[in-house]
Amino acid sequence: MSKASDELAEAKAQLDKLIRKARTQFYKPIAIAEILYRARTKELTDLTILDSYRRKSDLWCHEVYAKLIGKPKSPSNSRYWDQQFDKIKPSMLVSLAKENQKLAGMVETYIYAHLVGRSEAIQSMQDSLAKITPNQFSLKTLLAMFETDERFIKSVDKIYEIIVYALFNAVTARLNATVTLSIDASEAAALSDFEDFAKLVLGLDRVNTAVSQPARLYRVGTANAADAGLDMWANFGPAVQVKHLTLQPKDVQNICDYTRAEKLIIVCKEMEAASIESVLLQVGLKERIRGIVTEQMLIKWYDLACGEKHAASLGSILLRSLHDEFKLEFPVTSNTRITTFFVERGYDILKLTGIWRNVN
Repeated sequence: MSKASDELAEAKAQLDKLIRKARTQFYKPIAIAEILYRARTKELTDLTILDSYRRKSDLWCHEVYAKLIGKPKSPSNSRYWDQQFDKIKPSMLVSLAKENQKLAGMVETYIYAHLVGRSEAIQSMQDSLAKITPNQFSLKTLLAMFETDERFIKSVDKIYEIIVYALFNAVTARLNATVTLSIDASEAAALSDFEDFAKLVLGLDRVNTAVSQPARLYRVGTANAADAGLDMWANFGPAVQVKHLTLQPKDVQNICDYTRAEKLIIVCKEMEAASIESVLLQVGLKERIRGIVTEQMLIKWYDLACGEKHAASLGSILLRSLHDEFKLEFPVTSNTRITTFFVERGYDILKLTGIWRNVN
């Protein structure tokens, strides 16, 4: 093989690795496709100059994503974004761009064909969740799909957040739990002075010194980067941190350090119970941790909610919530949008051949 062929093979291997490891949103592969597109159309003239496209590629990616899927731009920190260029270096992009130019955009088409395949797989999951009945649903099966299927492994943390939110909120609502906020009668003088504050911030005044509302949980939007911030907060006190991992004592310490909430609920795959209990006592965190929920507990609660006793009153509502959150977290492109985009770019008339032939 020639040197150019070796360089192309190495560049393609890194591209395939990026595609395999991409989250379901597919941001980074789209960014590479857009860099290649702009090199092919002469908007970019020298791919060896990383700074000429490093930050712009973020914007190009989200422009295409909005066109294909319609989801508003998601925040991403610069380090998360720049990691792709640690693996697919400018020299590799030069090699891919030469191949892409020679084959009239085939490398771009190859990347977007993977996006279509990923989108179709997600659509299939959405359709299944929309149709499934409580007695057919298995949380264990759903989790296994995200933990074993190469296309979804990078998004297993997000499916965890979804299943936790849907369960916690549905069961809380089913129990008709309420939260009451009140002002002590002995503080009437202070309330008189700060009544405008009480109305704006607390929703209370001298006539209405107490208010009750349904207990609810809310998901928090985050960047596509590893962090230790909270994933959910509840209007009845605790914050919820979801981690798809086997919880170690150091993880508990980090979560507590980065989450400013008086009470925490931690959700994890499993935990080293004895050592975590010991660490919590040693560092004075036991009072902050309301509880640790494991995957086995989630499976038990889902089975109970979807079982015959609660299927009608809770199971159906839970699965509907799960489906709705799944659609929000994993949007898909419509056939009309992808067809229009492929025609605009000329991808529709290209047949993938050679090393670009196989798209899983």
